[in-house]
Amino acid sequence: MAFRKQLSSVALVLCAAFLLSGCQGYQYVKEIFEDEPIGVYHAVLPGQTLYSIAQAYGLDLHRIQRLNRIADPTELRAGTRLWIPGARRVLRVPAADSPAAEKESEVARAPGPKQPSASPSGPPTVRPLRGFLEWPTQGTLTSGFGPRHGRLHDGIDIAAEKGTAIHAAAPGTVVFSGWGPTGYGMMVIVKHQHHLTTIYAHNSRNLVRKGDDVERGQKVALMGSTGRSTGPHLHFEVRNDTHPKNPLLYLPNR
Repeated sequence: MAFRKQLSSVALVLCAAFLLSGCQGYQYVKEIFEDEPIGVYHAVLPGQTLYSIAQAYGLDLHRIQRLNRIADPTELRAGTRLWIPGARRVLRVPAADSPAAEKESEVARAPGPKQPSASPSGPPTVRPLRGFLEWPTQGTLTSGFGPRHGRLHDGIDIAAEKGTAIHAAAPGTVVFSGWGPTGYGMMVIVKHQHHLTTIYAHNSRNLVRKGDDVERGQKVALMGSTGRSTGPHLHFEVRNDTHPKNPLLYLPNR
């Protein structure tokens, strides 16, 4: 029963992908939250590398890197749980004979990720507009946007007491509300104008449903510590089409 519920939650994420505006918006959710409802978590053992794991499961290294938000594959640590899309069971991955050589092989042999090409018919890139969004909650900014502990932190973290209200940063439509993958816990995704999407993660409770129209400042969730979290806080992301943006460029100065 729990497994079916998990599959149902991931399926809802795919529905959210379809509702995001334009091909670029769909591609963002497809890549970040994955278009494969089946998968397993692989616990990294000593001597295993991202390249050897990708080889064992027959997947592109950069796909696993992107889905698990790993900034530097050479810094992969034993004990890390990696989401492996499409896998039916956890496979045995032999340890590399020479970890240092294997790490070099990862970088040398794996092709770099493709960059989206500009298209005259595609949605334009929108420059950050300070003040377009309002702060989604009250609390202490504990982590910024960018590299963090060997991973790319795609948003900002705002810490406060559990149950603190979380508000929509701008008017929009809820395209997902439920349990998200890869450590996000309970999360809400809201689509806005100007090709922007905001994400509110680690919630203790969601107060809106998919399809709801929300106003700026409307309460959409309560702060919590679900998913991969060390304490009550809001993980807040801003996406411009497929690209993660620093939320502080869109929020007013405090």
